[in-house]
Amino acid sequence: MNNIIEQLNPYLPSKAIARVSEYEEMTYDIIDEETDEEIGSYSVNEHGELVSFSLFDETTQGDVVKGEIAGIAEKFLKTFHPTKKEYELSAILDLENPYMVVYEKRDETYGLFLHSMGFVVSVSTAGQVTQFHFTEEEYEIQNDDQVITKEEALEQYIDQLDFALVIEHYDHEVYKNGDSKYHLSYSLIEHVTDIPVDGSEPFSILEENIGESKIPLQEPSNKSVYELVGITPECKLIDVLKEEGKKTELWTKLESIDSSSFEMDEPDNHVVKLTFDEKTGDLLGVISGEESENDGEEISLEDAKKKAIDFMFNLFPNTNERFRLEVLEEFDDEEEFEDDEVDEEYEGESDLEEEFEGDLDMEDEDVDEEEYIEHEQTYTFYFHLYHQGIRVDQHVSTLDIGKFTGKITNFDLDIPAPELYTHLLTSSKISYDEAKEIYKNQLEMELVFTREYDENEKAIYKLSYSPSFPTTVGHVRAIDAMTGEAMFVDVGDATFL
Repeated sequence: MNNIIEQLNPYLPSKAIARVSEYEEMTYDIIDEETDEEIGSYSVNEHGELVSFSLFDETTQGDVVKGEIAGIAEKFLKTFHPTKKEYELSAILDLENPYMVVYEKRDETYGLFLHSMGFVVSVSTAGQVTQFHFTEEEYEIQNDDQVITKEEALEQYIDQLDFALVIEHYDHEVYKNGDSKYHLSYSLIEHVTDIPVDGSEPFSILEENIGESKIPLQEPSNKSVYELVGITPECKLIDVLKEEGKKTELWTKLESIDSSSFEMDEPDNHVVKLTFDEKTGDLLGVISGEESENDGEEISLEDAKKKAIDFMFNLFPNTNERFRLEVLEEFDDEEEFEDDEVDEEYEGESDLEEEFEGDLDMEDEDVDEEEYIEHEQTYTFYFHLYHQGIRVDQHVSTLDIGKFTGKITNFDLDIPAPELYTHLLTSSKISYDEAKEIYKNQLEMELVFTREYDENEKAIYKLSYSPSFPTTVGHVRAIDAMTGEAMFVDVGDATFL
C-alpha cells in the first residue's frame, strides 16, 4: 500500500509511513517517520481504493472560511477517487471545526440525492483533512405508481403528531431562538418521521410509554438520610470537601482506604459518597461503592419502591406534588445471560489480560492492579419533576435501591433552582389546536428517499415525504404556550444542495 501512503503524505501534518494493522484486515497504521508515533490510520477495499482515513490529533483552529472548504475536499477526492464523477456535492455542515463535506449520488428520475451512500470528508478550519469515509453498496430504487400530493402528505403528517404541555428550558445552545429561560411550552411528540408517497401507513417511531404514576401523600419517616443510605455507627467519615456551594462527604467501614476521590460519576471501592447543598443542607447525590455478595433473599420490587418513596418524602415532604414516579422494567434473566456470556468471553482472553497487565508493569512498576469488587444489584426508580401538575421537561432524579439490603446505592437529584420556573403560569394562552396550526404553518413536506434493507442486505430506496421548515434554520420542536412563538433547534451553519 505504498502508493496510498505516498498519496496521503501531502495531506498529513508530517512525513509518514504505513504499517499493517495488528487488529483489522485491510487497515494500516500511519506512523510519523521521525517520532515513530502512530498519528492516524486508513483502510482500503478489495480493489485497493481508500475507503477510510482518520487523524488522531485534536483538530487545530485556523482561518480557512466555509467557501474554501469544498475546494479542499474536492482536491482530496480527485487524488484518491478521480473516476467517480457520479458523486455530487450535496451538503456542507459546520461542526464548529471541522466542517463536514458530503458527496452523494443523485437519482436521474427524481433529481434527489441517495443519502448515506458516497463520500464524507472532514476538513478543519486550518485546511487539514482530518477524516474521510467512502460508502458504496448494492442498491435498488423502488418506483411507486400511486403518488399522493404534498398537501395530502402534510395533512397525514399533522394528523400523526401530538404535543405535550410542559415547562421547558429554551436553552439557546439547543434552540436557535431560545433565551435560555424556562417557559410553558407545547413540546412536539412525533409519531412518524416521513409519509410514504403511495399513501400507505407510515412506520411509527413512538415507543411504548410505560408512564409515570402519581405518588400518594404520606408522612416522612423518622429515619435520617444517613440511616436510609446505610451510614451506620460502624462507618467513619474519612474526608470532606466544600467546593462551589456543595459539601461532599466520604464514608467507609474499613480501617483505612488507599485512595478515593470526590467525583460523583463513578463509585470508589468501599466508599459511600454523599453530596449536600452547603447552604440549605439538602442532599443532592449519593453513590455507594460498598462490596456486596449479591446473595440471600431479594426484597420485592414493591418493597424497594416503598423504600424509594420513603426516601423522597424524607427529602421533600410534598413529594406527591413535586414528582411522578416511573419504574424501570426488570430484565433479570436477560441480564444474567449477558453476564454469563461476558464471563465466558473474558475467560477466553486471559492471554490478552496478561499482556495488558504486562504493559502496565512496564509503564509504571509502582502501579497496582485496581481491586475488583462486586457492587450490589439494584432496582432503579425515576422521579420526574412537576410544577402545579405540569411536567418540568428533562429533569429526572434517579434513585437506585439495593436488591438485598434495601439501601440507597445511587441517587442523583435533578432539580433546577426554584426561581427559574416556579413563577410560571400553568394555564396556556395558546390552545392545543392553535399550537398545531402554528406548527403546520411553519411546515412543508419535501420529497426524499428513505432507505431500508432486504433479506440480501441490498439497500432499497423508497420515495417519501419528509417534514422541512423553509423559514427557519432548523426543525420546529416546540410552540411557546403563552406567545405562540415557534421554537426551532439549532442545526448550525449547514448548506444543503
